[in-house]
Amino acid sequence: MSRIARQTAPHEVPPGTRLVLYACLPASLGEVADHSVTSTRRYVADAGWEAVETYVDRAAPFESRALCEGWHNVLAAVEQGRAAGIVAPLLVMLGHLEEDKTNLAARQTRTGALITTPWAVVDAADSTALQGLAA
Repeated sequence: MSRIARQTAPHEVPPGTRLVLYACLPASLGEVADHSVTSTRRYVADAGWEAVETYVDRAAPFESRALCEGWHNVLAAVEQGRAAGIVAPLLVMLGHLEEDKTNLAARQTRTGALITTPWAVVDAADSTALQGLAA
């Protein structure tokens, strides 16, 4: 099974695309980390996309996403067709552990989900595959 997930460049996501906004923020930072969600919402609006659902987990950054309730809701939204993909402040929020990366890559292959971030730096001529979601 591949552990490569493809980050989608902003120019590849058409206006009107329905995305789920997800963030996994360290509980220790409290509301200080919330600015990343606010700025990502602004990014989605500026791009002309629609954030149909937002989930924020408060967890240790390097723990398994399998332990995060919001993450399961994100995956369900994509798999059930309520959203075409996921937008997150940072790719590492989608998974740090190898198991998480492998699971996300498999789901992306199966569903065709878009994955993008405000910091998606992808060659306009050809999208870059990100090994293990490392930016």
